[in-house]
Amino acid sequence: MSIEYRAEVYRPLDRSFWFIHLVIPLAVMAVVLFSLEHTGIDLWLADRWYAMEGQQWLLRDHWLTYDVIHHYGRQLIIGFGLILVTLLAASFRFSDLRRWRQPLAYLVTSMVLLPTLIAFSKRFSSVPCPWDLARYGGDAVYRHNLSYPVGPTEIGHCFPAGHASGGFALLALYFAAYASARFPAVYLLPGLLVGVVFALAQQARGAHFISHDLWTLSICWFGALGLYVLFRPQTWPRQGDTP
Repeated sequence: MSIEYRAEVYRPLDRSFWFIHLVIPLAVMAVVLFSLEHTGIDLWLADRWYAMEGQQWLLRDHWLTYDVIHHYGRQLIIGFGLILVTLLAASFRFSDLRRWRQPLAYLVTSMVLLPTLIAFSKRFSSVPCPWDLARYGGDAVYRHNLSYPVGPTEIGHCFPAGHASGGFALLALYFAAYASARFPAVYLLPGLLVGVVFALAQQARGAHFISHDLWTLSICWFGALGLYVLFRPQTWPRQGDTP
């Protein structure tokens, strides 16, 4: 996707920006995550997957969910990240790319830092995957996510969702386009579509509950928002600026 920069549609970090991008999402995700933490929705949805697969995780090693979406999906995200790194490096050599340097630096940072943060946090999580639970043929006992102890552990490591973070990290495309693109909402689609596909595939495999994926979505959204502010978009070049 190309971002069409137009000075007349520049959007500042005003009160409206914070209401739309921080206050509303924070309120919605707080209600949703609180509800998941205090109800049986996670189990109800996982039960549906498990029943549809014949009381087993039939799709755990399936070519579509594991080979295509899990393995090659990860390679696709890595490949896209490498393209961004290449463009960022080229911006120091080619003047036509210079105006894109700050948005590219923001995107690269987001796509590296957000999945890394989630992968690191998983090392301190003893939350098991659904396939580890006695309810689904394993030996672990189910508890809500925040009921498990936090700290270095050799068990669990299934919360928050790691694979979906690669898709939801693409939400940073929206913020990279937000300041000056005519229709910035369009750039939400890659992150939402890829993230949801990754999330549903992992739920179908028995690797995650829906709450794991929604926690990852929240971390990626608010992380991308925070990094966007730190990268000072008000200083990014716009149409008419000299490269």
